[in-house]
Amino acid sequence: MIKKTAISLAMLLVLAAPAPSFWKAFFAGIGKAVGKAIGIAQSDINAAGLMPVTVKDAQPVVEAAQLRLAELQGLSSLASNTLDHYKGIAGTLRDLGGLQIYRADATPWMRSNSANLYGTSGPWTRAVNGDSVAGGTVAAYGQAASPVPDWSAAMPTLPNDLRRDVQREHATLELADAAAVRLMAVLGEMRRLAPDRRRAHGELERAALDPSSNSQALPALLGKVSVGQVRQIHGTEQTNQLLDALLEAEVAGLKRERDRLARSMEAAAGYRAMAAAQPVPQWTMP
Repeated sequence: MIKKTAISLAMLLVLAAPAPSFWKAFFAGIGKAVGKAIGIAQSDINAAGLMPVTVKDAQPVVEAAQLRLAELQGLSSLASNTLDHYKGIAGTLRDLGGLQIYRADATPWMRSNSANLYGTSGPWTRAVNGDSVAGGTVAAYGQAASPVPDWSAAMPTLPNDLRRDVQREHATLELADAAAVRLMAVLGEMRRLAPDRRRAHGELERAALDPSSNSQALPALLGKVSVGQVRQIHGTEQTNQLLDALLEAEVAGLKRERDRLARSMEAAAGYRAMAAAQPVPQWTMP
């Protein structure tokens, strides 16, 4: 009986209260709580809260909630991408720190050496090692090689054909000497600069394997790639210069072989002509 009486009184109070004022206050309290939870300022919503009595008043609240949801989704995506980025950086730096196991020194340039028993081979080895003074390559070659014979006094006494042959022989010796001297100079310069190249290559390799973040930043990586390409261009140029000197020496050697063959053919032709000029021997039976 008491329970029924309490219910009846509550219903009378609800019915007696003005409907608009009651529901407005009720939904305003709910709207403030929900708006605070999703981060919407109270000035951005209707005074009746997120759940106003009319649909017209509810539309701005719904739009504000959707905009806030989109902002939160964007922040979540940005945070996820940033986390993946730094995970990748951490993995890259960790892998770079282990690349030191692949580092290996290149074979150093070997230097020539000789007994120099009579002082004639020492200057040669110093020249090809890059240790001789400027212009010392010619003197070093002259001390080790046999001198070119001087035909100045005998040349006027020679027949014209023989004189031309001697002059060509001199040309062969002079060209071979010039090619040999140039080859020695190029080789000596390459060996002289070998320690500098080795040091530069070592520094570039150390920088490439450096796992620090500054060393692996994009500008630093591009700089090291550019330096490596320039070093490669220098190395190719030095190789081409050495090949050029070797080719010059090869051409001088081909001339020497060609002259030797020409002399042999000339001697054979002369012998053949001399044999043809002799009368045919007459043989009779005894």
